[in-house]
Amino acid sequence: MILYLSIIIGGMFLIALGTSLGYQTRYLETLGFTALAIVIIISIDGLTATCARLLPKKCADRTKKCFQVSAKEKKFYEKLKIRAWKDWIPEIGHFTGFRKNKIDQPKNLEYLDRFLLECCYGEIGHTASVFSGFATLLFFPLTHTWVAISIPVSVVNAVLNVLPIFVLRYNAYKLEILRKSVLKKQGIAS
Repeated sequence: MILYLSIIIGGMFLIALGTSLGYQTRYLETLGFTALAIVIIISIDGLTATCARLLPKKCADRTKKCFQVSAKEKKFYEKLKIRAWKDWIPEIGHFTGFRKNKIDQPKNLEYLDRFLLECCYGEIGHTASVFSGFATLLFFPLTHTWVAISIPVSVVNAVLNVLPIFVLRYNAYKLEILRKSVLKKQGIAS
């Protein structure tokens, strides 16, 4: 969480500095509007995540094609060295009552199914937040200065939402393998 907050705060100062230099505006005023854009985008992300979590379970069905992770995709995540940095991505499952930062019951099929369901909900929420974050453009007048603030803030938000998607999909691939192993040990066909 500290890393994310550092990126947000550092980005805020850089966006404000770049905007104030590029458009000859006052730095503190630009910093204030940048901070406001960040508060708005965090609120939008929270609302988006809440709406995603209210979707029926059938929308987050792990067997849907959009949630399937191929071996090729897993290799892509491994090329990104995801194992080295995935633990730096904040996990805020405590809001839904289910933490996804560690597998507590690796032999419990019901637990693994819930874990995969939460991964799918997380993927839906983060994917929607990538796009809904650009709604900050609606909160400011379409002048060069405010567009120069809201677009970079929205892009940083998009990147900060794509990273958890990568982690969720990488973990889901591993969870599916674990789930199949548990099913096999229990003598249940998958």
